[in-house]
Amino acid sequence: MNFPPVSKPYFSDDPKRESFWLLFLLAVTVLSAAVLIFAWPFTRSLDFIVALQQWRTIPGVELLFRGFTFLGDDEFYMIFFSILVWCISKSLGFWGVFMLLSSGTYSSLIKDITLLERPQLEAVEYPHGSYAFPSGHALTAVTVWCYLAVRIKSSGFWIWTFVAVFMVSLSRLVLGHHFLGDVLGGFAFGIPFLLFFLWLSARFYEKGWLDKFSTPVLLFLSIALPVLLVAILPGTDPPKFLGYLAGASFGYIIEKEKLRSVVSGPLPIQLLKTLLGLAVLFGLILGLGGILPSAVTPLGFIRYSLGGMWVTLGAPAFFVYFKLASKESK
Repeated sequence: MNFPPVSKPYFSDDPKRESFWLLFLLAVTVLSAAVLIFAWPFTRSLDFIVALQQWRTIPGVELLFRGFTFLGDDEFYMIFFSILVWCISKSLGFWGVFMLLSSGTYSSLIKDITLLERPQLEAVEYPHGSYAFPSGHALTAVTVWCYLAVRIKSSGFWIWTFVAVFMVSLSRLVLGHHFLGDVLGGFAFGIPFLLFFLWLSARFYEKGWLDKFSTPVLLFLSIALPVLLVAILPGTDPPKFLGYLAGASFGYIIEKEKLRSVVSGPLPIQLLKTLLGLAVLFGLILGLGGILPSAVTPLGFIRYSLGGMWVTLGAPAFFVYFKLASKESK
């Protein structure tokens, strides 16, 4: 499948529709920011979150919202983008991962600056040492799904994107993991990040900036920049996000230059590739946790970089070697 790189116009070839969607996103950003500024106490209201807990007593609602909140979990994204890279489109999968990990790092940085606590409901378990503002699930739902929709250019996928963003965000409230202000913060910070990423991606494509760097330089930057950011940024999430990004970027560059595997294939082969690839991926991420613990920043960085490199280079090479995938003709 062919998914063109990001270029202007982002949302529609019709100038009026393009202007409408840009204004819509701007309006959501401004409205979210205005509510946070002028109604801050209400956006941190525990009464509002407690009232939403009544929804969980309705049969099936708890399962529904846990399913949507899973769409914002690390495990889902690792599965989803691995399948994209191995079976659908290497470019779409890699740049989707790039969007996810860069926006996740951005969200983590804001959390570590604001240090706002979660609602603290008795029946809800919260990640240890995790802060609330902005909601990472809401922010990455906005950035990732909208980025994919811009690349895929399908009306049906845009409908799914709006459903996913709304339901993932609502699930964080219903399940008691965030205040309303955290979700609004995800919109207020996520939409500008999305638009900046789209603008930068279009500039890279239109100006051919990546073509101006040699392969050795790109390989060096793919490791050096994440390492530098890990050394600067606080918190426990950046080493994981940036480690995975470093490995994925390094592997993607080599795969694109040297291996050039073909992602398409019969459905049984695609299923086999997915099962084998995910088994090794989670073996690396989970199985090496005792040897390369996240508590030790350099070791956690290395573990996640191995996972990222497996997705973009190790697995494709494995598939080619065992005849599960072919190589592109020159």
